[in-house]
Amino acid sequence: MIPDWLQQVLDSLPLSLFCRDQQGNYLFCNRQFAHQAGVDDPRDLLGRNDSELPWGTRYREEDLQLLRERRPLISQHVLCEQKGGEIWIQTHKVPFYDKEGNPLGLFGLIEEITHLKGLEEALNAQQQLQRKLLDAIPDLILLSRADGSLLEYNQALLDFLDLPRGHRALQRPDNLTAPLTRASQESREFVLADAQGRRHLLEVTHLEVPNLGEPATLTLCRDVTQQRSAEQQLHQARQLDSLTGLLKLTTFLERAQQGDDRPVCLLMVDLQHFHEINARFGIRIADQLLSEVATRLQLHAPTGSLLCRIAADDFCLLVPQDLLSTERRLWGEWLRRRLAAPYLVAEHRIQIDCHIGIAEGTSHDAESLLRHAEAALVEAKQTRQHFFSFDAELEGRIRRRRLLEQALPRVIHARQLHLAYQPIIASSTGALLGAEVLCRWHHDELGPVPPDEFIPLAEQLGLIGALGSLVIQRAAQQCAEWRAHQPDLCLSVNLSPLQFRQPSLCSELLQAVQAWQLPPAALELEITESVLMENADEIETNLRQLLAAGFPLAIDDFGTGYCSLAYLPRLHVSNLKLDRSFIRELESNPVTTAIVRSVIGLAHEIGMQITAEGVETEVQRDWLIAAGCQRLQGYLFSQPLPAEAFATRFLGKR
Repeated sequence: MIPDWLQQVLDSLPLSLFCRDQQGNYLFCNRQFAHQAGVDDPRDLLGRNDSELPWGTRYREEDLQLLRERRPLISQHVLCEQKGGEIWIQTHKVPFYDKEGNPLGLFGLIEEITHLKGLEEALNAQQQLQRKLLDAIPDLILLSRADGSLLEYNQALLDFLDLPRGHRALQRPDNLTAPLTRASQESREFVLADAQGRRHLLEVTHLEVPNLGEPATLTLCRDVTQQRSAEQQLHQARQLDSLTGLLKLTTFLERAQQGDDRPVCLLMVDLQHFHEINARFGIRIADQLLSEVATRLQLHAPTGSLLCRIAADDFCLLVPQDLLSTERRLWGEWLRRRLAAPYLVAEHRIQIDCHIGIAEGTSHDAESLLRHAEAALVEAKQTRQHFFSFDAELEGRIRRRRLLEQALPRVIHARQLHLAYQPIIASSTGALLGAEVLCRWHHDELGPVPPDEFIPLAEQLGLIGALGSLVIQRAAQQCAEWRAHQPDLCLSVNLSPLQFRQPSLCSELLQAVQAWQLPPAALELEITESVLMENADEIETNLRQLLAAGFPLAIDDFGTGYCSLAYLPRLHVSNLKLDRSFIRELESNPVTTAIVRSVIGLAHEIGMQITAEGVETEVQRDWLIAAGCQRLQGYLFSQPLPAEAFATRFLGKR
């Protein structure tokens, strides 16, 4: 029990105050704390335990830990819910002990800090508490006069300076902390060495403190050395590639555009077959190799160049043209040879070549140059050249592709693609057996676009399914119309390898023939040899379903791919279409003649039909008939025709 007069003092404080013994029983508290505990008189809490109060024992383990560890808990900020809304409170707990060092209990203080009011009154009324609180705060705190001498300070400052409290050096205006107290109000950060000579970056804040009888300034110093170091590392991480130390692409482009707008060459370097090195030696060796490549680039790039790492094995250099000692292509080849020299990585001798794409322009157009260099690099890879420069011709091809990419989805959706039909003739009678269905596209600006250009584009854009569905539906409709005049007519439809990965392929084909009351045998499905060589489950499933449904299969362009004859009997392929390259050489190449004769003979043995594509001369026709080829197709008989022209010429329709 504390004296009444002291109780009255505690009750008058504008904060909550309590004291608990080692067992958690309350020794005393003030009225504000009592109200928070749900009682009117602070004496009603004496001897009681937290388990009887609204918050229960949630802080008991924390109190015991503080007593065990002999440390205070200072400035714990907690967001609390009240009837009027949310408030922030600051909690302090200080363990205290007897003369022998045995724990006696905890002294606690709860303060609302939503609005920092009453700071002056709290400083005047709680000098003793202020001392304990200040000494527990890790930031350096100084209260100084106008001349720089110190009125007050905390333990953190003493530890920083390795001085005892009351040391005379702290009382003089020219004390060790004078640079901090005399710093201008605008100064935010200051470097100061501690007693061991270690330099610290301190974030300094000055607050004018009135009502002390003389001008005084409270200086708060927070050590932000590690924080600024981390920020600097983060800043570097955002700008620099962590593996190679080169610029990242975003920073590379920013610096290029901020520099002088002078003529430059931008080179994009791609390491050949890097994934194989990764698979063979492992990620660690591959990463070391990339670091070595970056080092060579930095070594051989002219001073003033910008370098960056774009992707795993792609690098970029921006070189001012006036720094090149030779013509840019010669310099690029020189650089490639330097990069291709063997590397010694962890006792492994590794040699790797590269492709280089180059574009010329000004540094402020770095983003455009990057696109141009990338296009040149793609061209270098496709043409298997070490070096390729962006030029007007390549720019034209890029523009053409862009136009096609923009238009193709629209024309497929609008069903504006057209079908053409090339007749397939019986070699023995010259009668019409059917026709191959070919897709045609006439671009409004570019004119006719060949299928070998827009079909791969449709595959890359994910449109081949929609395009294939369009062809299948129109072919089925056309076949139904023509079979009214020639009941045994069959149309051959080409299917993309990507279509064979679609689980709905067979059901889509069945719906098309059923919609037009056609037997499945009316549509022959042409596939390439690459489809047969894939082991994908969905392809195997589709092949079995199509054969079971009764659709005949033909191998298109036979002889240009894998030529794996072992697949043919197992899949019950009904027709082999000899590629036109074989037919073209029948009259000039004895080896080709022997191959074609052998394939025809083998097809007869296993009961398959042979269709010769690209028949253009009577000599070719006669040779194929004599060799036993049953079906002929080519310009000798007709080029692909629109439906109306085909019907007029071959079906006698007017």
